[in-house]
Amino acid sequence: MMQICNIILQPFCKQKYQHMSDKYDINTPQYLRIRILDKLLASKRKYTRSELKEKVMEEMNEMTDIVKPDELNYPDRTFANDKKYLENKLAVLNDENGLTGSEKYCIIVDKEHRYYYSHPLIPVFENKMDVENIQKLTGAVQLLKQIKGFDHDDEIKSILQGLDQQIKISSTDGDQIISLQHLVADGYHYLDDLYNAIIDKSVIEIEYEPFGEETTQKIVHPYFLKQYNNRWFLFGYDESRKNISNFALDRIKRKPKGHSTEYLLPENRFNPHQYFKNIIGVTNYTHNPVENIILLFSKERAPYIISKKIHDTQEILEKKEDGSTLIKLQVKQNFELKSFLLSQGSHVTVLAPQSLALEIANELKQTLARYSGSTS
Repeated sequence: MMQICNIILQPFCKQKYQHMSDKYDINTPQYLRIRILDKLLASKRKYTRSELKEKVMEEMNEMTDIVKPDELNYPDRTFANDKKYLENKLAVLNDENGLTGSEKYCIIVDKEHRYYYSHPLIPVFENKMDVENIQKLTGAVQLLKQIKGFDHDDEIKSILQGLDQQIKISSTDGDQIISLQHLVADGYHYLDDLYNAIIDKSVIEIEYEPFGEETTQKIVHPYFLKQYNNRWFLFGYDESRKNISNFALDRIKRKPKGHSTEYLLPENRFNPHQYFKNIIGVTNYTHNPVENIILLFSKERAPYIISKKIHDTQEILEKKEDGSTLIKLQVKQNFELKSFLLSQGSHVTVLAPQSLALEIANELKQTLARYSGSTS
């Protein structure tokens, strides 16, 4: 499945931008039918309606991990709708290219009731993909639907639009002009196994080695995967702790394997929305209360904090005359919050709670002592 994700950006890098706003953008089976039908009509061969329907179903039948058995049907009414969709797309191409008369693109039905494009080899979807790549890309959409934060109507739709877009990420002389951040932490190659274990509701055994500790065997009921700060984390019920734990994938020492323990469902144990609602990052100390964290950011740093929120609960309390900004968060104190505050250096002052302010001040004093050569 993760091989699917590795190619998800390819169509964005190859295709021209055009707006699409209809049911085919967000319905995977319909989208697949349209792509396959387009390919058949653009070939040199001419097909009858029954032959086209049969060919489309044959190719979709190869996509059993994407298309459900009850979606493998192609009634005449659906075929007519798909044909109408392609005719509308051809009309748009005609308008864009100023084509008239015999030059216009259209679907022809000859006297023998065979269907084909008026200009063979010129499909609606210019950059064509074979069945295997269509299967991989649409499979990636199914995976993305599992990822927290994606809106099925808008963001998934935009991904499918991207399959028919053509944006340039390099200049005409071949120089790269866009760079995407790469994952740097180890353990990324375990995502496939962990994702499938969650989907299959399978208990797994992992060999886990926290930093500075010995390697231990963990029996885990996997529930959720989350990326934070270029690291991936698995959340699940830890048999040894009898509680929810998170496991950094870069600390898993070998490929996870299945375990015979009966899987415990996440109900009443783990709710992702509630778990992450009031924390920054991935560490949730259940005994820590949610607090009002009051922070004063310098005028230099405030614009960045305002434009990219630290947390969903972020609230601007006051913009001061000197350009500094007072911000409130409603979160639990944890490692990630403290790490973020320390990374801001002199650009942030913790005003409340007092316990957090003292802890940050103490960390900064120790840092200063190291730079000054003092051990006190």
